[in-house]
Amino acid sequence: MKNTLAAIVVLVLIAAAVLVYSSAYMVEEGKQAIITEFGKPVATVQTPGLKFKKPFIQKVHYLEKRLLPWDGATESMQTRDKKRIDIDVWARWRIADPMIFFVKVRTEQGGQKILDDLVDSAVRDVVARHKLIDVVRKSNDELLYEIEELERSEVERVTGRGRDDVEEKILREVDLQEYGMELIKVRIKRVNYVESVRRAVYERMISERLRIARLFQSEAQEEKNRILGQTQKELDKITGEKEQKSAEIRGTADAQVIQMTAQAYGKSPEFYQFLRRLEVFKKTLHGDTRLILSTESELFRMLKDPGAPPPRKY
Repeated sequence: MKNTLAAIVVLVLIAAAVLVYSSAYMVEEGKQAIITEFGKPVATVQTPGLKFKKPFIQKVHYLEKRLLPWDGATESMQTRDKKRIDIDVWARWRIADPMIFFVKVRTEQGGQKILDDLVDSAVRDVVARHKLIDVVRKSNDELLYEIEELERSEVERVTGRGRDDVEEKILREVDLQEYGMELIKVRIKRVNYVESVRRAVYERMISERLRIARLFQSEAQEEKNRILGQTQKELDKITGEKEQKSAEIRGTADAQVIQMTAQAYGKSPEFYQFLRRLEVFKKTLHGDTRLILSTESELFRMLKDPGAPPPRKY
């Protein structure tokens, strides 16, 4: 009798444990749950904690309550000013109405696919209505350039708040209420030209830099010519002063020589004549000089007897 009672108690405890296990469930912080009965959603649970359901006939489906990431693939599209670009967008979304979401979408992976279609379509429509500068920049603040020549080039003006306006329009155009979803934020992650346009842009950048380089070369050549002209002017001035000073020195020296010669000639005419003879020899005779002279020639007499006094003339 005691064994039978013990067995019954054990069976009751096991049945109670199974009943509690199948009826109790835990909703974690940041999660929400949908209760289905025979596959049909009947209740929504959005508060965390220990919860209970009908055992065996009801099931719990957990959904994320926090913000979920979405990162789209890079898409090629055209702006209003006919610029072909590749644009990459990311977004944040959440499940706003879990019951509608569970019925129409079912899983978070299904929500990602819906965003792939709707967000990409909205991005394409909004970008097509804006210029490239509005997609790239957020304001008309002055840009910082490496050199003044680039700053002189004309810069397009941003319409309104530029990229911020584009992102807000994309956010407004994506309506997810019918899927029980809400788009919280859309951001443009990267914008780039397509490959064909990119090459043309690079070539234009190279051409612009070459133009600036030629401008620098022209300014450098102009500065070089100015410096050379100034240098030549100073050199001509120095050369003129040098020649003037040289002429003055030579004139003074010649005057002194003439004066000294006159004084020497006045003191000793014979010595002066002797020096003149030596000067004649110096200018006339060289190593390969050949002379044909008469015996009566004054030069012959001087060569024969350099120390003899010149003949007197009567």
